[in-house]
Amino acid sequence: METLSIIALVAASFVTILGCFSKSTRQTIILLSLQALAIGSVTLVRCLIDLIVGLNIEALIHFFIAFAEWFSAAVVVPLILYWGVVKTENVIDAPIIGARRLAILIASAAAMYTILWATRPQLLQKENMVFSFCMLMFSFSFFLMVTRRDPLKILAGLNMAENSLYPLLAEIPLMLVPFILTLMIFVTAMGTYIIVEAYRDHGTLLVDRWKVAW
Repeated sequence: METLSIIALVAASFVTILGCFSKSTRQTIILLSLQALAIGSVTLVRCLIDLIVGLNIEALIHFFIAFAEWFSAAVVVPLILYWGVVKTENVIDAPIIGARRLAILIASAAAMYTILWATRPQLLQKENMVFSFCMLMFSFSFFLMVTRRDPLKILAGLNMAENSLYPLLAEIPLMLVPFILTLMIFVTAMGTYIIVEAYRDHGTLLVDRWKVAW
């Protein structure tokens, strides 16, 4: 199962990188959904196995919570953002710093995290591997947010950053999970609504043109 977890994190990291270079808003939303699928799949499968083997209330609760987290991140949030695209437009743009500079930035971040992980004592490398992947995905998501002018892509990057922390929050108290999921959906829904209203007022999704209009 640990090997599958690493494979899932590698796949999620690759999808997050693709999100940094995605041209259209729809592509970014699809990659957001794929990232959430990759990150949450292993946990969901593990909870399903525990449910089948254990057949107890605790295992059932853990499974439903894992499913709720996975479904919210992979389906509900992308659908909200897609509604925003339907109500506005499917913006096609490139990173404001250029694809080459962004690639150098991503490669530098990946190299830095690899060096930091490799220089740790061997006993700590296995424990810190998940943490390193999560921080790497968080960095990639941050690059997506700061290099775009399309607020829907920025919001998608924010959700990618939140998804990247999911493996680190797996042990949080169960009573906090509904609050976190509700907050995530609420922020995405409100952000999308504000973007749609701003588009109606200014006729564009480009944030720098909103400033000019104001």
